[in-house]
Amino acid sequence: MKKLFFAAWLVLGITVFAYAESSSEAAKQVAAELQDSGSIAAADVSTVKSSVKTLIDNGATKDEAKNVVSRAAHQAKQEGLRGKELAAKVHEAVKARKAELKEAKNKVKEEAKKKTKEAKQKAEKEKKKLKEKADKAKKSMNKKQGQ
Repeated sequence: MKKLFFAAWLVLGITVFAYAESSSEAAKQVAAELQDSGSIAAADVSTVKSSVKTLIDNGATKDEAKNVVSRAAHQAKQEGLRGKELAAKVHEAVKARKAELKEAKNKVKEEAKKKTKEAKQKAEKEKKKLKEKADKAKKSMNKKQGQ
């Protein structure tokens, strides 16, 4: 039993590490793409990387994270923002998208709970019907045996 428990934790740990590494790699790649396209300056790369990683870790796809950060950076540039102001604008957009993702996850969880509850209620009704049929059949058999 201990070996099974240890193996499960080992697999989980490897999976989490692989996922974390892939989000970091995706963040680096997206930051490099945005820098190459001129959307961000070299000084903003580290901020963008952390923002992209945050979005990916919270359930966004790589492309979705890239779009959110790219739009925020582009809008900040149009407003004449650079450096810390640009980073703040990107952070604000990431925070908003992160909240949207969290809300969507909560909605899915609530729907799943609702469906589970409905399924349990349906199962209870079926169980009750079957019990009633069994009791009815039992009474019928008792009547026949009593005659």
